[in-house]
Order: sequence, then structure tokens, then C-alpha cells
Amino acid sequence: MTDESGNDVRDKERVFQAAEALTAEGAAVTVTNVRERAGCSNAAATKYLREWRDSRAAENEARQALPELPAAVTALVERGVDALWGAAVEVARSEHEATAAAQDEALTAVVGEADALAARVDEADAELAQFRAVLESAREQARSAEEDRASVEKERADAVATSARLEGDLAAVRQALDAARDELAQERAATAAAERARSDAEAARAQAEGAAVGLRESPADVRGALEAARTDAAQAHRDQAAAETARAVAEASVARLEGELSASRDALASAREQAAQAEQARVAAIAATAQAEGTAAGLREALEAATAPTVSAE
Repeated sequence: MTDESGNDVRDKERVFQAAEALTAEGAAVTVTNVRERAGCSNAAATKYLREWRDSRAAENEARQALPELPAAVTALVERGVDALWGAAVEVARSEHEATAAAQDEALTAVVGEADALAARVDEADAELAQFRAVLESAREQARSAEEDRASVEKERADAVATSARLEGDLAAVRQALDAARDELAQERAATAAAERARSDAEAARAQAEGAAVGLRESPADVRGALEAARTDAAQAHRDQAAAETARAVAEASVARLEGELSASRDALASAREQAAQAEQARVAAIAATAQAEGTAAGLREALEAATAPTVSAE
């Protein structure tokens, strides 16, 4: 015998025992009472309670069959008691058959209703299990959405902090660039001054050389003036070279700072874009959480609506 057949036998025994116990207690022998007492399903209670009722009806019918004549009555056969007894038994049998037919009809209707009710209860149990599974899935989605929202919140906070830091770095680079530009302007001014000094020295030397041609009678003075002019010209050249070098350094510093400023602007733009994406993800996560909560609420209402008929039927 398989496990399923063994379970059927045990269910049948429990249903019969529960029905006998309820009958002995004077309680109503219904599908609900038998199911609770036997601890079985609605379908098993309905099926085996029907068999128990059929068995009881058969036993009652057997007990009400025509009994053997008593010895005392046999003695009265000659006086016609036999005919009287048969007539009485026939009348009783007719009444019993009519009552039994009415009871069978009523029992058939009750059994049909019980079968339909048991089927509805089993369907409600199956739907309840499905609703619970869907509700648990919705709760899991809500938990996942909440975790995603927390992660997005952290990413957004990090992006905001990075943006603030880059704003500070950008301000510092702008200050350094402004200082470098001021320094470059000063160096350019110094270069222009050196260039003017060199031009003046060149003019003085040319003037001295011209004077040397016209004043050959005083070569010492001319030589002194020429030497002084040459010294001034050499100093002017050195000043110009130093100014050119300082200007080149300043221009390189300005170029470097402008590159850093451009990189800082790009990084700031990237950080702002990340912050905007994080904000969009946060809004999407909030919407997903609200949707999951709405789904869970709808499933709870459907679950309450599905369980209400079951309670009413029992």
C-alpha cells in the first residue's frame, strides 16, 4: 500500500471516530465539526463523513427489517395473528421507506452542498497561499528598493562632498592664476622698462661714438663716455635677458595654472553630473519603494477579501 493509500485509510478512521464521538456527545455531526475533531482536510472530511452516514443508514435499515415472529405470537397463528403482524410490519416498512427516501434526498442535497463548500475552501486555501507568496515577493522588492535608496543616498552625499571640495580647489586655483597673471604683468612691465633702458644705452653709445669722431682732441673723455655707454648697454642687455626669463617663467606658470583650472572645471562638471544622476536614482528608488508598498497594501486587501468567505463558510 502506498503512502497516499495509507493516509486515506488513516483519514477515514479518524473521520469515523470523530463522527461516532460527536454522536455520543449529542453534538451536530457536520463537516466542520468532523474536520476539526479529526484534524483532516475539508475534502477528506466531506468524503468519509458521507461514507459514515451511508453506513449508519444501512445499519438502521437492517435493524428495522421484518423480525422473526416471537414464540408467543407463533402460538396465535391459528387465530390470524400472523396476518395482523404482517400487515403491521408492512405499514411500518412503508412509513420507514418513505422517511428513508426523504432522508436520502435531504442527505444528497446536504452532501452536494458540503462538496461544493469543501471545494470552495480548498480553492480559497490555494489562493491564500498564492497571495502570501506574492505578498512576500512584494515585501522583498520593497526591502531591496529601500537598500538601493540608502546606497543612492550615500552616493549622492559623496558626490555633494566631492563637488564642494572641487569648488574649493577651483577657487584656490583661480586665486593662484590671478596672482600669476599679476606677476606676469609686472614682469612684462619690467621687460618693457629694460627694453627702454637698452634702447637708451644704445642711443647713448651711438652718441658717444659720434662724439668720439668729432672730438679726437680729447680721446680720454671720449673713451670714458664710450666705456660708460657700453657698460650701460651691457647692463641693459642683462636686465632684458632677466626680464625675458622671468616673463617666460611667469607665462609657463600661467599656462600650468590655466591647465589646472580647466581640469578642475572638468572634474567639477563631472561631480555635478554624478550628483544629478545620484538624485535621479534616489527619486527612482523612492518611487520603487512607494510602488512596492502599494502592491503590498493591495495584496493585503485581496488577502483579507479571500479569507473572509472561508471564515463565513465554516
